[in-house]
Amino acid sequence: MHKDDRNRIKHFTTLKSKYQATQYQDLSPTSLLYLILRKVDLGIKLNTLELEWLKEQKLEFICKEQENKLKDFVKLEVEFSQLKSKYKATNHDTPWQSSPLYFILWK
Repeated sequence: MHKDDRNRIKHFTTLKSKYQATQYQDLSPTSLLYLILRKVDLGIKLNTLELEWLKEQKLEFICKEQENKLKDFVKLEVEFSQLKSKYKATNHDTPWQSSPLYFILWK
């Protein structure tokens, strides 16, 4: 087995554990669940087909995890905007995810 495949399987296993989806037996890195868990972990919104697939597999609780993560991202964005206003740094248009300003203002 190729090293990249072993790493993907290990990552998939870790994500399944993190999101409590260990009852799903497929360990293949080509599994749709692996793609979905990676998207959830990165805070990327799932599409309708992915949400339906999770329901069919009785893994709806993963949808809740994604909703919570997306809400947290929105909170961080609002917080960054408030900090920029507070410290009059409103000309800084870089998103909070990649802005060193967020860290500076937070302190």
